[in-house]
Amino acid sequence: MNLSHLRYFVKLAELQHYAQAARDLYITQPSLTHAIKALEAELGVPLFQRQGRGVRLTRFGSEFNECVMRGLQEIDRGVELAREYNDGMTGSINVGAIYSVQGDFLPSLIKAYRAAFGAGVKINMFQGFSLPLIDGLERDDYDVVFAAKTPNKPDLCFEHAVSHELVAFMAKGHPLAGRTSLSLDELHGHIVCTYRTGTPIGEEVDAILEEYDLPAVREYEDEITMGGMVASDPSLCGLATLSIGLKSFSGISIVPLRDVPRDFHRIYMVYKRDKFRSRAVESFLEFAADFVPPPGAVPSTGFCG
Repeated sequence: MNLSHLRYFVKLAELQHYAQAARDLYITQPSLTHAIKALEAELGVPLFQRQGRGVRLTRFGSEFNECVMRGLQEIDRGVELAREYNDGMTGSINVGAIYSVQGDFLPSLIKAYRAAFGAGVKINMFQGFSLPLIDGLERDDYDVVFAAKTPNKPDLCFEHAVSHELVAFMAKGHPLAGRTSLSLDELHGHIVCTYRTGTPIGEEVDAILEEYDLPAVREYEDEITMGGMVASDPSLCGLATLSIGLKSFSGISIVPLRDVPRDFHRIYMVYKRDKFRSRAVESFLEFAADFVPPPGAVPSTGFCG
């Protein structure tokens, strides 16, 4: 069976028009017609049937198309692997990530990956919030993203990458500033602000607030915006994950919470389960899955209660 004929078949199945498919393939229409007829003769069944000025797949043609596309993907992957082994690790990786891992965990991961595989692979970084990043991954804008887990995504694989703890923080003139630790019950009577409802981290914090019957202003998208408001208003007490963004404020006091697990907010490496991936992307996923951040790479209050 001619490999070129299979590629012609897939293109015609996509466009369902001989003239358009021939033009995209840079061949003549008679050559395309001959290739399809040769395939049908070899298989002994019709693959297309006429529909107006175009064609559409027969029932068998539709099933055959799915098999051929999977087969061509594997062939293309094998060819790319052979070239990469011959030329060394090259290519590019599109990585999307939430802000909170871009100042600590992710730089450590990329530095370690380059030390292991060299600098031949170009890593393109993109920043966003978890839900838009997941949407972009599904559209193939990214090869992998680092984001919070979202439900009802059976075609995506979520592998735990790193966790951030939930902390209280306030301006240094606040009555709770300087405490070595706090319980959530001790926040009653203070104006608490945190993430907006509707985001993955917002939903996680909401559950804690409801458990402790703790009212809060829930309107912030990220730690930097929240940190700026808290630093400028000594009446506020913020609840946020401890990230590089929060630790950049010198005018606030960060206090660990005794009754919240240290791994409160889990961040995942997310990628498509069955997508064709280059050797560069495969090597990155495998390396990242086993990566352990060095000491100090992930923010910590140092509290181990």
